[in-house]
Amino acid sequence: MSLPHIALALIINVIWGFSFVAAKVAMGQYSPLMFTTLRFILVALLLIPFLKPVAGRMKAIFLISMLVGVMHFTLLYMGLNVAGGVSAVAITIQLVAPFSLILAVVFLGETIRWKRILGLLLAFIGVLILGFDPVVFNYLEGVGLVAGAAMCMAGGIILMRKATGVGTMQMQGWIALFSFPLLLSFSLIFEENHIQQITALHWEPVTALLFTVVATTIIAHGSWYYLLQRYPVSVLTPYGLLAPLFGVGFGVFLFEEPITWRFMVGGGVTLLGVLIINLRNAEKQPKVVQTSTGS
Repeated sequence: MSLPHIALALIINVIWGFSFVAAKVAMGQYSPLMFTTLRFILVALLLIPFLKPVAGRMKAIFLISMLVGVMHFTLLYMGLNVAGGVSAVAITIQLVAPFSLILAVVFLGETIRWKRILGLLLAFIGVLILGFDPVVFNYLEGVGLVAGAAMCMAGGIILMRKATGVGTMQMQGWIALFSFPLLLSFSLIFEENHIQQITALHWEPVTALLFTVVATTIIAHGSWYYLLQRYPVSVLTPYGLLAPLFGVGFGVFLFEEPITWRFMVGGGVTLLGVLIINLRNAEKQPKVVQTSTGS
């Protein structure tokens, strides 16, 4: 990779890592469903030029929207809302990779050999170790919700692999458009104080929401797709694992989250497993769908 593109990959992962912090800050004002609703309304508005129907793919895009836009982000933000900090969330969401592999075996008939099996085992063992961390143990509900979010994203990725011919911004736009009406309905039913949330224009939560919409969804995803068009997946995969590390770093620096030896061991084992899976996937399927596990 050229130096400018290496710098771009690093910036993208800094954005993805900081997105966990931004979401945590935003939910100081917004409830999880309302935050997700506002995010997708703004994304849909910004991506109107990309909202062009794709013949033969709209049913798949709708199903992807339900899994990713509605279920994944609802569970992710609910988990982030109840978790003690962003560090455990940034690591746990990496289960997208092993869950994607399992679903590919079950639904696509994909065969796996010992390297990816080892990656699977390491990823899940790492999260188990993480769960026994005394700090994380007090917030296992949040970790469980984030693991559910990872499973939903994995299902979305399996569908994306079949929905060929849909661009990244086009997919983002349709997910936003299909998702926000249902999310708004759920928010109106299950959450309260909607008017207060929208009208209380405190600069930190509002800036965090705008960061999530513009930087995370449009700039980072768009730039990552730009790199994917120019480099093999195997070259970019190691950079993609920097996002959770940046997320943990931001959590420690900004929120003074404690880092214990169990957390470091569990997080390290999980990321090693994910790295093995992603590198092996890249070798076997150069065009495998690459999706951010930021928030």
